Amino acid sequence: MKNIKKSSEIVETCEKVSKISIYLLAFLLPILFLPWTANVLDFNKQALLIVLVFASLFAWMLKILISGKANFNLSLVHIPIAVLFLVYTASTVFSLWRYGSFWGWPQVNSESLLSLLGLVLLYFLVTNIFEKKEIFYLMISLVISGSLAVLYGLLQLFGKFLIPIGFTKAVSFNTIGGVNSLAVFAAILLPMIIVFLIISKAKYLRVFFIAAVALLAVLLLLINFQIAWWLVIAGSALIIAFGTQKRDVFDNRWLVLPMFFLALALLFSFFRFQIPGIPDRPVEVFLTHGASFDIVWNTLKQSPIIGSGPGTFIYNFSKYKDISFNQSSLWNLRFDWASSKMMTMLGTTGILGVLSFFALLIFFIFYGIKFLFTKKEEDEESYWVLGLGIFISFLTISVAYFLYQSNLSLDFAWFLLMASFVSLLSPVRKEVLLKPSSLVTLGITFAFTLIFIFGLGILILEGQRYASAASYLKGMKNWQKEESIKTMEHFEDAARISPGNDLYWRELSQVYLQTINEVSARTDLSQAEITRQVQILINSAVNSAKTAVEVNPKNVANWSARGSVYQNLIGMVGGTKEWAVESYEKASELEPTNPFFPTQTGIVLLREASLLTADGEKEERSKILNEAEDQFNKAIEMKSDYAPAHFQLAMVYQAQGKGAEMIEQLERTKAIAPFDVGLAFQLGLIYFQRQDYEKARAEFERAILLNPDYANALYFLGLTYDELGEKQLAIKAFEKILIANPDHSLVITILNNLRAGEKALKGIVEEEPPVVPIEEED
Repeated sequence: MKNIKKSSEIVETCEKVSKISIYLLAFLLPILFLPWTANVLDFNKQALLIVLVFASLFAWMLKILISGKANFNLSLVHIPIAVLFLVYTASTVFSLWRYGSFWGWPQVNSESLLSLLGLVLLYFLVTNIFEKKEIFYLMISLVISGSLAVLYGLLQLFGKFLIPIGFTKAVSFNTIGGVNSLAVFAAILLPMIIVFLIISKAKYLRVFFIAAVALLAVLLLLINFQIAWWLVIAGSALIIAFGTQKRDVFDNRWLVLPMFFLALALLFSFFRFQIPGIPDRPVEVFLTHGASFDIVWNTLKQSPIIGSGPGTFIYNFSKYKDISFNQSSLWNLRFDWASSKMMTMLGTTGILGVLSFFALLIFFIFYGIKFLFTKKEEDEESYWVLGLGIFISFLTISVAYFLYQSNLSLDFAWFLLMASFVSLLSPVRKEVLLKPSSLVTLGITFAFTLIFIFGLGILILEGQRYASAASYLKGMKNWQKEESIKTMEHFEDAARISPGNDLYWRELSQVYLQTINEVSARTDLSQAEITRQVQILINSAVNSAKTAVEVNPKNVANWSARGSVYQNLIGMVGGTKEWAVESYEKASELEPTNPFFPTQTGIVLLREASLLTADGEKEERSKILNEAEDQFNKAIEMKSDYAPAHFQLAMVYQAQGKGAEMIEQLERTKAIAPFDVGLAFQLGLIYFQRQDYEKARAEFERAILLNPDYANALYFLGLTYDELGEKQLAIKAFEKILIANPDHSLVITILNNLRAGEKALKGIVEEEPPVVPIEEED
């Protein structure tokens, strides 16, 4: 008897753990964010999803094995769910980057196979372990969490930062995603809350639902996002339609609420205006439907059946974006989402992915309508109304998938709503008894063992990913403090723990590159030690850049970083010019409309040409300069106002001895980039060297106007004033340099000369003036 009682207690405990894990997930996921990783939202939400879902699954399996029986929900909706997961699995296997498609970050977490696995298991658990009467409390958990997320988002929009962590001190930050995503989330919850309010009998529930509706209404008005209003229209219209059909269940007086929201949404949808006194919502940038369709269409030409792989839209965007993007101010952005989830799914999972999604949607809607229009017994009417609220919110979020992007919070709500509704419409469950000698028992035990081992492995690997992500963030913080050694150590830890993540290797290569310059400038080390350390860093930088490319050869950023490493080693390591050019050419293949890569290729060639100074190398030098010129002209064809290419083209003319063409090109560049302080300085330097001191003065003064503390510009401005005979202005310029550099012996000597009425550089052997190229991040 004691053993039976103990077994019964364990079974009860397992059931509680299984259900509490799901309740916690419904409450925590929409409001969760953590400061320990670079991706503070979806990366942490994904980790929470995986941990709690597997905790619930393990407890449920243990309960079955101990109790000797299992009850399975056999809804036909399970079939398209399984098909969708299998299609995603196939797409991941043949993905452009399997690691990112499976795990997510640094790609899109919500689109990863791991996230889908967690959501499918969530669906399976809710439909199999929750009774109909428990679904209401599960939905209440979601509503409470959603209301808290909305409240926090409202406070953020008004600048009331309750949690004063660095990244939270922005009006655009909330726990769902962007401000538009928060508005969409509110529009999704609104129909369900309105239905619950209409049918609630308890006073405390009505007070809570009224407060929640008020919160959502304020947020929708504050953000005023058109797509969110369209969703409100859809949800309100469905409530009114079903409410008028079920007047025996609904109190028609409460239907004024969805009617009010319908009218409000129509008003704000057709008449775009901002309510006076309400702060402007933060601007979010996303692709248009037309641009998204063009990119997806070109992607499908290459991989029509299963797409490019979950989460790989950013690679499709880079390869197939139209050259007209270069004419916008956002030309160098890379989008990892199409204009909507459906458009993204079409490109990344192909025709099969979209068909399986539509099949799931059709199955669900068919059985949902059948459930809602089947006559119910009087004691079942409360479940009917509960199901109606869930069904309408599910349809609303499904509409959102065709209009807007998604994230893990929205996808979680979609699967949770679907699972809850299926649990309501499938009350009959198949009971399976696990007899000791049965083959069924053996099969289930074996399956559970495999699932447990697989789940445990996933949890261990997820823990490692989290540790590496935390180490990476620590490195980023050290990098901002210019602590390159600590940055290097943390990035090395991240790459060691998660060697399949290309981001860590790519960033590590750039840290090594920066550290080379720092070590080379150290005065506390012997030359032999500096040489030894620099050689180690060079090898590490090259190997890290190569590893990033090997791990993910489809990421244009990896080839760009590899090219940057080799480019910076020209003159230090033999043969790096060819590797740099090859890397940038490969990057151009992956992003053919980006002018950055031909420009960098041209810079590499220009640098190589500068090293060819012998008489017998003139022909080779001329050939390389012509190749560089072609690359810069190619970049200008891609983007006519691309200042770096124009500037470097002027440097080619300078190297070719074409002084007039160089000046003309620099002036053209100046018109394109009037606020580029480096360009102003360089143009002034050219005029100074050509002894055109009036023009040099104008450019140096423009540089100082753009950056009053620009020491190089102040230095040459002072020399220019001296050449023009304006000693007092020259003295003021050098005195300003001396304020920031009080022990600068050269400046002190120049000032003494000027105050004595002598030429500034009397008695000084002036070094060749520095050349400051325009630099631009990829």
